[in-house]
Amino acid sequence: MKIALTFDIERDIPNILDTDFGVKIGLNKILSVLDEYQIKSTFFCTGTIVKQQPQIVKLIESKGHEIACHSLNHERLTELTFDECKEIVLKNKEIIKKRCQNSEIIGFRAPYLKPPRFIFKLLKDLGFKYDSSIRRRKNSEYYPIPSHKIHEFYPSSVYIYFRLPLIYYFVKKWIFRKELAVLYFHVWEAIDIKELIIKQIGKLNSFKNLLFRLDRWINTGNPFLTRIKKFIKEAVSKNAEFVTLKQLIGDINYKIKKM
Repeated sequence: MKIALTFDIERDIPNILDTDFGVKIGLNKILSVLDEYQIKSTFFCTGTIVKQQPQIVKLIESKGHEIACHSLNHERLTELTFDECKEIVLKNKEIIKKRCQNSEIIGFRAPYLKPPRFIFKLLKDLGFKYDSSIRRRKNSEYYPIPSHKIHEFYPSSVYIYFRLPLIYYFVKKWIFRKELAVLYFHVWEAIDIKELIIKQIGKLNSFKNLLFRLDRWINTGNPFLTRIKKFIKEAVSKNAEFVTLKQLIGDINYKIKKM
């Protein structure tokens, strides 16, 4: 059983909160947990955040984690043309590469897990080796795959269920039955989003967000970090192997050469 913990680095709840406390505070808390259990993860970074806080790339890289792309400013790529998407993703990759010491940027994840239909051709043109944007394997039929295949690591967007005590039990059992689980989280989940929503936006909008979008705030902050620790500890006891997506690409290439 292999588990890839992946984290999106973006502003706090894009299009709702234009703050970056998740990056300034939450990222360090997540890195501390990963350090404690000696686990390496994959971090999908938006170019705007990296440009504003270039030190985070050096920090993530220094701890041996993988750095990948997550668009420039968390744009909805499905609303853009091929050329517009290509320009955005290329800028994203170039911004990150300038801040890296040794990392090769080979992975991409589309914002909102909504890649455009031409995602594989786009990534092939820009030199990527894998994508992690398509929620379900059966949805892959919608996306034409070029002759030079870009590997797809299907992300399990369990993050809201992961934070709900009753549902977590069943999600955990499902994860432990899988040969490979690519789990998808955000760095802003490591801070108290409920408090942030109340402080940052008006009363009416705060009420709407708290009432209708539980996924944005419930059990974020310390409860999320506690749950992550508990999950890792149990996974380790079951001999699960924690991997980065770049490691998996290496394994795939090795198997192909061996064949």
